[in-house]
Amino acid sequence: LDEDTDDDGLTDGEEVDEYETDPLDEDTDDDGLEDGTEVEYTETDPLDADSDDDGLDDGEEVDETDTDPNDADSDDDGLDDGTEVNETDTDPNDADSDDDGLDDSTEVVETDTDPNDSDTDDGGVGDGDEIDNGTDPNDGSDDWGSGWEDDGPGEELDFGLNDGGAYLGGCGCTHGGTPAGAAWLALAGLLLGLRRRRS
Repeated sequence: LDEDTDDDGLTDGEEVDEYETDPLDEDTDDDGLEDGTEVEYTETDPLDADSDDDGLDDGEEVDETDTDPNDADSDDDGLDDGTEVNETDTDPNDADSDDDGLDDSTEVVETDTDPNDSDTDDGGVGDGDEIDNGTDPNDGSDDWGSGWEDDGPGEELDFGLNDGGAYLGGCGCTHGGTPAGAAWLALAGLLLGLRRRRS
């Protein structure tokens, strides 16, 4: 006498009396996981193909996406695992798929930026930094413009452009001061002029 007719890891008696699964079908809910696996290991519902109702079958979460079949939002970013896999193409195990400082859900629902592109407008400043700076992460023209406040002389510029858009060569110069490269050129010009006068 075979106590486990469908060889799913549960005895026929357990299937009938405890779990209400089909003792003649090793995978009652057809989710890709045997009934015994769901009961003993994944602790998912052997009668529900998608235990957490996130749009992914339990078997898919365990065997393919490595997400939690009992948690609809494995990375707690505000998007269900199924949405990330089937719609936004983001990583359901990484709350910030493009590492720009904004959760995937924030980009999809609030800022309308690309959760897979850290600099949606290709303006040179990451989406998260643009939100912090008060500039539009969907408009590349304002990345280095008036959205950056001038804190007065002595405050270092952390970027390679001044407020007018002129390139400073990333010299780390200060607002109100002369860029280091320009200062050297001016000095060289002065020395050359003095030398010509002497000759």
